[in-house]
Amino acid sequence: MRRVLYLLPALCLWLLALGCGDQYRPVANPIVGQGGQPQATHYAFVVNNNPVGNSSTVQIDVSGDSNLQIQPSGAGAVAESFLAGNNAAIFTANSLADSVTEYTTFTTFAPVTTINLPIGSRPISVTSARPGSMYTLNSSPNANCPNSGSISIISISALAVIATDCVGPNPVSFAQVPNGTKIYVANGDNTVSVLDPDLGTVTATITQSMGLGVNPAFVIPSLDGAFMFVVNKGDGVNPGSLNIIITSTDQVGRNIPLGINPTFASIDSHLLRLYVANTGSNSVTVFDLSNINLGVNPGINTLATVNVGSGPVGITALPDGTRFYTANALSNDVTVVSATSYSVLKTVPVGQEPVWIASEPSSTKVYTANAASGNVSIIQTVNDTVAANMAMPPQNSTCTQSCVLQQPSMILTY
Repeated sequence: MRRVLYLLPALCLWLLALGCGDQYRPVANPIVGQGGQPQATHYAFVVNNNPVGNSSTVQIDVSGDSNLQIQPSGAGAVAESFLAGNNAAIFTANSLADSVTEYTTFTTFAPVTTINLPIGSRPISVTSARPGSMYTLNSSPNANCPNSGSISIISISALAVIATDCVGPNPVSFAQVPNGTKIYVANGDNTVSVLDPDLGTVTATITQSMGLGVNPAFVIPSLDGAFMFVVNKGDGVNPGSLNIIITSTDQVGRNIPLGINPTFASIDSHLLRLYVANTGSNSVTVFDLSNINLGVNPGINTLATVNVGSGPVGITALPDGTRFYTANALSNDVTVVSATSYSVLKTVPVGQEPVWIASEPSSTKVYTANAASGNVSIIQTVNDTVAANMAMPPQNSTCTQSCVLQQPSMILTY
């Protein structure tokens, strides 16, 4: 009884605690942290040249290596340009049809618009560095420019040509400064035309007497637009060379030696490098863009010359700055090069006659356009091996077996 009397007060307090007021109850609330951001979607767009009919553009989903859509274009498609923004679109230059085709990329199988150029234009390139306009480089004379090549200006809003301006004869390459105020055109008569697109006139013609090299073949601007780099193929007497044009004055710097028959150049924006493909000597010359001499005779430091496969015609650098890759058209392979030591890391066999190479923004894939085998090789950069060879559309849409495929000529990624 005495034990019960001792326990009774404690029992009452315990019952009171259960029946009155707030009680302590342990509660576990999960704290959900922010999850990883979903991987951005990236695409590769492949231009396919059909020599016997209408050409096409294939859109590839980078993450799944899947063919999302095939869009038609005109005959002889050879080049493309991507227009970014809310109404992202692909513009394709059709050399045999004297036209440019356009379609938006946000909508699968969106309607294709055909933009006609002056008859006989034979467009070979298309680009834009100015909002609201797209520019085509026309390699042959037309009614507007009967004695020379030309540049046609396309209004993005109207999807129609609003002007065609004359440049030099037989142009082979053109590029705009980043703000779009000047266009530089490499012509077949050993000159470079400087076009003001606002005035519609050539404001300067750069010649060999001004220091230009022999057979200018490719032009590419510096990232800030202060310089235009000109790759000169040379000839049997004069070697290949690189010119630097100061865009504020259109003065030409000295001829910087290159290898044999250089044909292409690419800029690595991560490491500030310029890569030049020496197609005839099977090598790539690497230049440092971080310290260009701004004197009267601008110069540039050569960092390395790397031996690669046979007939390099394209170069792409991974956005992460680790490696660059060359498409070797004669040896049917890709050379993988360290961007820091300049040593060859691997040689990757691909399709026949790779004529273009591109890397996508996340640095996980590299794509080659294999013209002779009609396919695209997809290289996964984690181990630099070919993950897939994707066939392009047949030349004849009614073909059911043993089809000859269209010839991929260019790849853009974003």
